[in-house]
Amino acid sequence: MLALPFPAAAGPGAGPVETRLAEELLASLGPAVPPDAQVALTLGRPFDGPVDAVRDIGLDPRTGIFNARILSNGHALELSGRADVEVTMPVPVRRIRPGEIIEPSDLTTIRLSLDRAGAGFIASADALIGQSPRRQISAGRLVQVGSVGAPIVVQRNRPVTLVYEDGALMLAARGRALQEGGVGDTVRVMNIASSTVVTGTVTGAETVSVSGPRIPQAARP
Repeated sequence: MLALPFPAAAGPGAGPVETRLAEELLASLGPAVPPDAQVALTLGRPFDGPVDAVRDIGLDPRTGIFNARILSNGHALELSGRADVEVTMPVPVRRIRPGEIIEPSDLTTIRLSLDRAGAGFIASADALIGQSPRRQISAGRLVQVGSVGAPIVVQRNRPVTLVYEDGALMLAARGRALQEGGVGDTVRVMNIASSTVVTGTVTGAETVSVSGPRIPQAARP
């Protein structure tokens, strides 16, 4: 259910019509809008009749103009006006460099209009905490999706342990990472003994698990 702070949702002096329309507008925007979104809604002309049903409502995010078709006392009416949708977004309080782990104290929140937030930015602090930037992120700036990930535990051009497990069988070999990655990332690694390049999944510090038939024979310790 969408959380809507009614006193501020439809503007100063908002009545039941504005509040109802604000609720319906938020619901129409779907799951892309965070639950704590707020709507400041103003009707283009006064209307104090009952709202039996809202048949349709839409918002032009570029202009902030909404149009609604309602049912009031059995009559179909059209209402329009302005609606400003605001969301809360996390931003860093300091510059955070690759390799650093994002802590709760590194973040604050700002409110901004829905059209400025956009779908390309991370909307939840929980999605940032414990992650590490893939590139430097700046204080006070929205964080782009894909710019953070699991902390890097495999460094490019550094030695790693290649591990192959099949039931009780486990083979290990020395390798050199050709890509950096965090736990769960897929990286390419060169087997030092055979010079074969394999693809595996980072499972821990300097450890890559290799899927497939097996590590090449030359890779056995």
